[in-house]
Amino acid sequence: MAFNESYKRWHTPKRNNFNEDGTLKKGESYQGYYKITNRDKYVGNPDLIIFRSSWEFSFCKWCDFSPSIVRWGSEPVRIPYYDKVSKLAKCKELGIDPNNPKNWVTKFYTTDFWIQVKKADGSIEKWFVEIKPGGKLHKPVPPDRNAPLAQIKRYNRLVREYLVNEEKFKAIEEWANKNGTKFYIFTEAELLHFGIIGGRFDIKKEDLIYASSAGRK
Repeated sequence: MAFNESYKRWHTPKRNNFNEDGTLKKGESYQGYYKITNRDKYVGNPDLIIFRSSWEFSFCKWCDFSPSIVRWGSEPVRIPYYDKVSKLAKCKELGIDPNNPKNWVTKFYTTDFWIQVKKADGSIEKWFVEIKPGGKLHKPVPPDRNAPLAQIKRYNRLVREYLVNEEKFKAIEEWANKNGTKFYIFTEAELLHFGIIGGRFDIKKEDLIYASSAGRK
């Protein structure tokens, strides 16, 4: 399977989101380049491993050091999917048929991780893994009829995100099944279950300092 890392070259993380002492600047998110130790395990450019949250950093660290992970890659594949929300909006605006595939809006979804997992019986499985908060997997609850406008707008944004994610996950699951790969979504529950967060793979101060100073030239 060929990996395409062009996405990471166009969607680089912020370089100055940490203070000198390694603490996160106000209003910034955990982003940076992961400094890999076991370079031979990584599929792709080991100097271009991007984490876009503290959970993704911990997942990188787990893949790097866990003996159960034989090979791994980050943001390796771009999968086409149909954005239903944009499709309907576009068709309504132009007055065209939303059921005609020619009028659909095609976008691309980049998976978070690809890993080869060595199971207890010695067999190897290939997984695509998406890191997502558990709350993002449930359809948002509608606000009260008399809710403030800001709350209604937030609800509409969350519904749109939920529907788009549904299309993304459907596309990657279909693609994975055709390519002998399984697709899993890791929420905080799975990350805790595997010991990826809440233990030795958690992001540390020295890691943040590296992330703050790292950057591709």
